[in-house]
Amino acid sequence: MEEKQLKQSEEIDLLYFLRPVSNAGRSVGRGLQNYFRILANNKFIFFLIVFLITALAFSVRFVMAPAFRTEGIFVSHTLPAKYCGMMVKNLSELTGKANLPILAEQLKIAPEVADDITLIQLFPMADTFALEKRDSVLALFRLSVIVKKMDNLEAIQGGIITYLENSEYAKKRKEARIRSLEATRDNLRVKVKSLDSLKEIVNSSIVPRSNGQGIILGEPINPVSIYQAEMSYYQEEMRINESLATIDNIEIVQPFLRRIQPNYPRFNTYLIVGFLISVAAALLITPIIGRKRRRAS
Repeated sequence: MEEKQLKQSEEIDLLYFLRPVSNAGRSVGRGLQNYFRILANNKFIFFLIVFLITALAFSVRFVMAPAFRTEGIFVSHTLPAKYCGMMVKNLSELTGKANLPILAEQLKIAPEVADDITLIQLFPMADTFALEKRDSVLALFRLSVIVKKMDNLEAIQGGIITYLENSEYAKKRKEARIRSLEATRDNLRVKVKSLDSLKEIVNSSIVPRSNGQGIILGEPINPVSIYQAEMSYYQEEMRINESLATIDNIEIVQPFLRRIQPNYPRFNTYLIVGFLISVAAALLITPIIGRKRRRAS
């Protein structure tokens, strides 16, 4: 008897604690039922909201002029990608009619060409790239531009490169790098000349051991090591000459690509997003309007 009473007491306690959960579930159920009843009674308002907002998103294509968006990949040999990004951001803020002369001056292009630019953006990329060299730290980045037409794309690309190349910081770094490479090359040439003199001495002092003439003191110089050192100096000089030939700070990996059809903005994406926003707005606004209509009636 005591065990039965204990079990009944435990069941009563469990029902007591579950009663608030059950009551909350019934309240939520009644609220959802009432919510969907209001939606069903105000279907016209719901679809009207969806139609108006979706139509507004569709009408964007008649307000915004279509443009072209294209990208290119570039490498900076001296400037960090973040520094280039800051310069490009400052440049992009000059787009528009108000600052058009300043933008044209910075890019060294005609004002009518600068007027084609709508937006310029820079996106840093991973620096672990196959073009890495030992004498420089490469910063790889992606440039994206939005232009009104494709006619002056090459001029705009050249203007951006000129803008990045001619910053005071870039010019000083470039001059310092040139001086360092030239000094290293001159030092290598001195070493090569000394090796030439050493080769003549070694070649003239080689005596066949079978003759039995002369006294050999210490370890003789190995001619092969001299030629190996000469080849190493020669390869190093060729590498320096290559670096001097490509001394420009900004190097094009992939130029801006031309497009035939406008691809910006993406009006279909605007339409889909507008539709989703319209449904969410209708689900929120319709019950509010429905309750007010029911109270007024």
